[in-house]
Amino acid sequence: MVKNDDSDLKIVHYGHPALRQESKPLGRLTQGVEDLVEKMIALMRAARGVGLAANQVGIPWRVAVVEVDDRLTPLIDPEIVSLKGAESADEGCLSLPRLYGNVQRPTEVVVRARNLSGELFTVTAEGLTARALCHEIDHLNGKLFIDAADQDTLYWLVGQNEEGELITQPTKLKEALKVYAAAWGANE
Repeated sequence: MVKNDDSDLKIVHYGHPALRQESKPLGRLTQGVEDLVEKMIALMRAARGVGLAANQVGIPWRVAVVEVDDRLTPLIDPEIVSLKGAESADEGCLSLPRLYGNVQRPTEVVVRARNLSGELFTVTAEGLTARALCHEIDHLNGKLFIDAADQDTLYWLVGQNEEGELITQPTKLKEALKVYAAAWGANE
């Protein structure tokens, strides 16, 4: 597990082996899982994300959190039950900061998981919530958004101008991955 200090988790970046590792189902829940979820929620919110998977903090457990429109959903051992429709939209990732690209995802998804009490539940979601659920479950399967992104749509978010408009710069996957290797490869 990668940590900032003895108690804080840290989001790992592209190149860290945990991001390509398939996460292990938890089975029995412990206090450690609840503590991990609480820390992941705080980290996700601090990073202004809408989701975070445990392997993004270097832990290969099948645990994720998603929060869209103030609706928080912790997921233990989540599985996609069904998918419907398809829509494309820009997507990014806390483990690949500032990189975005167009990804086709289902318009509706049904996910089955357990809550922190160990009870099974099902969530049916559309739009951004469906996208976030699929994105996080992909993480738990060792997949990143760049694996599904339209490679011709990748871009860096550079900043904002005085009018608040986003400033972007097109990139190719190979070039973007070189940036990550140079910036974080030695640190992960």
